[in-house]
Amino acid sequence: MKKFFKRVYSSFLSKIYDEIVKSPVRILPVTFLFLCILGGIILDLPCCGKMSFIDALFTSVSGVCVTGLSVQDISTELNFFGQIILMLLIQAGGLGIMSISSIIFLLLGKKMSVTYEKNARSMFDAESKDEIKESLLLIFKYTFLLEFIGFIILAVRFSHLTNDIFYGLKQGIFIAVSAFCNAGFALISDNLISYNNDTTILLTVSFLIILGGISPVIAITLPKIFKGEKLSPVAKIVFTSTIALLFIGTFFILISSYNGVLKDMSFADKLLNAWFQSVSARTAGFSSIDLSNISCVSYLTLIFLMIIGGSPGGTAGGIKTTTFAVLIITTYNIFTGRKNIIRNREIPHETIYKAIALIFIYIFVLIISCLLLLTTQIIPHTKLVFEAVSAMGTVGLSMGITSQLDTFGKIVIILTMFLGRVFPAMIIYYLNSRTNEYYLSYPKAKISLT
Repeated sequence: MKKFFKRVYSSFLSKIYDEIVKSPVRILPVTFLFLCILGGIILDLPCCGKMSFIDALFTSVSGVCVTGLSVQDISTELNFFGQIILMLLIQAGGLGIMSISSIIFLLLGKKMSVTYEKNARSMFDAESKDEIKESLLLIFKYTFLLEFIGFIILAVRFSHLTNDIFYGLKQGIFIAVSAFCNAGFALISDNLISYNNDTTILLTVSFLIILGGISPVIAITLPKIFKGEKLSPVAKIVFTSTIALLFIGTFFILISSYNGVLKDMSFADKLLNAWFQSVSARTAGFSSIDLSNISCVSYLTLIFLMIIGGSPGGTAGGIKTTTFAVLIITTYNIFTGRKNIIRNREIPHETIYKAIALIFIYIFVLIISCLLLLTTQIIPHTKLVFEAVSAMGTVGLSMGITSQLDTFGKIVIILTMFLGRVFPAMIIYYLNSRTNEYYLSYPKAKISLT
């Protein structure tokens, strides 16, 4: 009888596993969900600190989804071991579960199943197992090299400022990982507000955020810009949109907060902090100024940047710069009567349709999250909307209300962070897997848009 039940149990688990690995649409949410729950259970243990389970789960989801929102002060509520666990969760979430599991297969020399290899090719946009290996090695080398450089700079700076080498090393490695993975966590009670006049720290963190927010494949083409070589259409879109958004964000934050939250700073520090918040709003979540007192223009600017987010293939969230750029290019071409051409290449209609579908579903989920928070939380509406946008974009910026959420509000933000992290990729994987089986031609419908 025991053998029978053992066989049934084993068969049941095997079927569940087979169903999960059949498609990236299932692999992505299930693996992220597993890591979020596992992280919540570990962080709830006494050896990690003194958080309740809901707060531990919230922190775990925020770490895995590289968001940075926190209902507790992690610098005090988590001990050293708990902070290490959180850093590992951030690193795993930033790299992606598929990257980690695939690299283990390759390092151990184990053969991937046909289904798993197919899914890996889909996720890494590779044509063969060798290309998967090259992509994975590139991701890991790029990630750890930049995190190490950031760690050295930050550790030296924090050690110099505090005359405490251990403190400098701890802050250096944690913030370097958090910044590159676009998480926004810091082991400092006021995040980076205490260091808003430190050029070395803010510039180092901001460049880690930018380099983590674009994919390694795109980042390695940076030298081509200085050599005057031609870039691929994707690289052109990523670099152009990233630079444009950074400077637009800096400009509007600077002029709208010049005599506001930035008024007591020198012009150089005002410019530095406006730049830093523009960078951070694109899914990183670090704060160098008090966001609870920002102007209406800064508020709308940050929301705009949080929704767009970073670039595909990187650690950032949001609808992605390429999606936004495709719609901008399409709109421009419609008004000018041109075809959808970029650098002598035509943008397929399928890409445009996918961009529209992604944005619609993203905004729909965001609206639902906002409605749930607005109808259940006794907190100013503008701050709740900001919190929801930050969670959906996996940003981590807050106007100081995260700790004021009740249990239901925390659950809403947990779900929003999770969906914000896995939903865009799931939608694209699903749309890419769909094929048109019928090629019938139908009469055109005339639909008035005015």
